[in-house]
Amino acid sequence: MDPIALSCATSATVEATPAYHDRDGSLIGIVLIKEKFSVDRAGRVLRIGEAVIRGSDEWFDPSAPATSSIKYPSDVVQSKPSTDVLVVGEAMLPYRQPAKRIDVEVRVGSIHKRLAAFGPRAWFRSSGTYKLSDPAETESVGVMWEGAWGGSDYETDPEAPVEEPRNPNGRGVVRDETALEGTLGPSIEDPSDLIRNHRSTPAPAGLTAIGRHWVPRRTYGGTIDDDWMTERMPLPPLDFDPRFNQAAPPDQITSEPMKGGEPVEIVNMSELGPVRFRVPKLRFFVGLETRLGVMTEFPPQLDTLLIEPTARTLDMTWRSVVPLPRRAGAYRHVQIHEKELI
Repeated sequence: MDPIALSCATSATVEATPAYHDRDGSLIGIVLIKEKFSVDRAGRVLRIGEAVIRGSDEWFDPSAPATSSIKYPSDVVQSKPSTDVLVVGEAMLPYRQPAKRIDVEVRVGSIHKRLAAFGPRAWFRSSGTYKLSDPAETESVGVMWEGAWGGSDYETDPEAPVEEPRNPNGRGVVRDETALEGTLGPSIEDPSDLIRNHRSTPAPAGLTAIGRHWVPRRTYGGTIDDDWMTERMPLPPLDFDPRFNQAAPPDQITSEPMKGGEPVEIVNMSELGPVRFRVPKLRFFVGLETRLGVMTEFPPQLDTLLIEPTARTLDMTWRSVVPLPRRAGAYRHVQIHEKELI
C-alpha cells in the first residue's frame, strides 16, 4: 500500500507503516517515534539523535539467525499492551577488574532483577552427575541467552526435539548427558536458583529479547490451522493475543505503560560504575487530519525502553495505532509534533 503522508515537527526519528488490516479487517496505520540518548556519569540524559527504526529483528550473530538470540527486536509490530524493558550489554566490574563471578542488578521503576555472571566453566562428571567446574576469572561476560540455561537439538531431531522452550539457544539441555563432558556450562544464572548439576531445571536468566517461537511468546500467537488459512488469512487468528508482540522476558514487561520519570539503576554493566538516571519525559502529538480539516488525536504510548549500560545509551520507542478511512483521499496527512511538558 502507499506510504502514509506525514507532517512532522520533532527531532526524533519518525516512521509510519503503510496501511494494513486490523484484526477486524479495518485499515490502520502504525506511527513509530524513536529517540536515542546518552547517559553521563552524573546521570544526565542527553538526546543524541539518529535512532534507528528496525524493520526486522537483529541478531547477536547475524551469520546464524537460527541459533542466535535477538540483540535488537523489530520495531514493526501492531501494538504492545505495555512497555518492554530490555537491557543489552556485558556484565563487568568497574574498570573491568577480573573476577570469577559478577553480580548484576537492574532496577527500572517497579522492575527489579538480579543476575549472576560467571567466568568460563565446564561440565565434569562427579558422583553420578555432571557438575560445573569453578569459573575462571574474566573481565566481562556477555549477557545473552546463549550463555543461560537452556538448549535444543531441534536441528538434529525436528520431529521430537529435546529442548528448553523458554530458551532453546542456551546451554545444558541435551538428549545424552554424556555429551556434556568438557563442554562450556551456562555463564548467566539467577542467583536465587543456581545450577547444582545437569538435572537442575532453573528458569533461564537473561535481560534481552526472547524469540517469537519461545515460551511464553509462542503461546500468544493464536491458532494457525487450515480453518485460519481458508477463512481469515492474512488477518490474525481470532485467538491472537497482542502480548505476542511484547519482546521482553515476562518479568521485564511493566504492569502498565511507562510515562517517563521512572528511576533506573544498573549495577556492574559498565566499566565506569553504576548507571543511574531517570527515564526522560517526552510527549508527542499524533493526529489524523481529514480533507475537511478535522483533526483527531491518537496519543502515542511508550512501549519499548532499550538500555545499553555498557555503552551508556538508551533508546525509547513510542507507538500510535491510527485508524484510517477506507475511502482513498479521505485524509490529508498524519501530523506529529513534540509537546511541551507542563
